[in-house]
Amino acid sequence: MLRVLCRAIIAGLLISPAALAGTLTYAVTDESWEPYWIVRDGQVSGILHDFMLALDERLPEELQASHPLPPLRTQKLFREGQLQLECCVSQSWRAEPEQADVSVWSVPVLEADEMLLFAPGAAFPYRQVEDLRGRSIATVRGYGYFGSEYFQRNDGADAFALIYRVAQRHSEAGIIDRLEWRYLTHSNAQLRSPRWQVEEGPVIHRVQLRIRLHRAHADRLQALNAAIREIQADGTLARIVVRYAP
Repeated sequence: MLRVLCRAIIAGLLISPAALAGTLTYAVTDESWEPYWIVRDGQVSGILHDFMLALDERLPEELQASHPLPPLRTQKLFREGQLQLECCVSQSWRAEPEQADVSVWSVPVLEADEMLLFAPGAAFPYRQVEDLRGRSIATVRGYGYFGSEYFQRNDGADAFALIYRVAQRHSEAGIIDRLEWRYLTHSNAQLRSPRWQVEEGPVIHRVQLRIRLHRAHADRLQALNAAIREIQADGTLARIVVRYAP
């Protein structure tokens, strides 16, 4: 009996105060997705980082960020239930059964728009994705793109390489996230120099970004959705977005 009691006391000491209060841990990767997640020297900021801080203020549980981890590692930990939240992704990005089967989804947090960039005076008509058929389109290596079966990818290392290829007419157009474009042009003077000049084109694809909640905590979905709607309705989310992409 004494041995059982000692084990119980030790187990209680191993449980952190945060766990006793109720903590949900959300995934943070070590790869930046500017301006949604900005990860530099282990420091995290960005639209979704600030959104999660605002969400934490509106939920009874404490929301705790994971240490920045490789993306595949965060997906494994979510599948195992060691991470309980992921903000914010499209359902189509987690459609594989081992991820979809353990997921429930919030209402949309915000929409991400993919838009075309053109060299000055080089825009071509666009109404549907088939209009990209056979064209050389600047993209970022390792990223997936809507409609990529129609066009020829011209991959670069990052968004700057993409923009430069378009500006120098090495590609007929480029595809970039609209908020990423706004963030980069606001924060980087280099993109305002003549060698980097490009023109904005139309939005070609739109995805809804939602919070993914582990199914073991599905009972928290209603409160989560209510908090998201509140952040949207009171203007908090709009102010966060403008902070990074004015």
